[in-house]
Amino acid sequence: MDTSLAYLLGKLMFEIDRAADQLLQTQVGISYRRFLFLTVLQHCGTVTQHELAVALGYSDPAVSTMLVELGKDGYIQTTKSPEHARKRLVTITPKGNEVVAQGRYLLDSHFDQLLVIADIDAHHYRELTERLHQALITKMKEK
Repeated sequence: MDTSLAYLLGKLMFEIDRAADQLLQTQVGISYRRFLFLTVLQHCGTVTQHELAVALGYSDPAVSTMLVELGKDGYIQTTKSPEHARKRLVTITPKGNEVVAQGRYLLDSHFDQLLVIADIDAHHYRELTERLHQALITKMKEK
């Protein structure tokens, strides 16, 4: 029986996420979910809590809970918005930036090793992945 490409991609993503979580927890001391949260925040810069929720695709309450945890660990800081007192601005701290840098290096190294083991050209794989990502974004905008 032929396995569908959609199933194989889903299975690959699941295994990559699980491996990333294990690597980050053992080597950096942070979960993959928290790492992604910090990575998105680093990419966005200082944003409101709601803007961060939208960027992550999470609910506002889920982001609020994560902000408390990440704040306790010193990875982010929140301040009241000067324009709107009810809004909170979220900023990644230098400690958070360091964790993102460590995690990216670790995950990039691990993925590079996988490509070598599988005898896959990294540049070609990147190009295909970028094309698929763009096609997905375009298709989702059509809805």
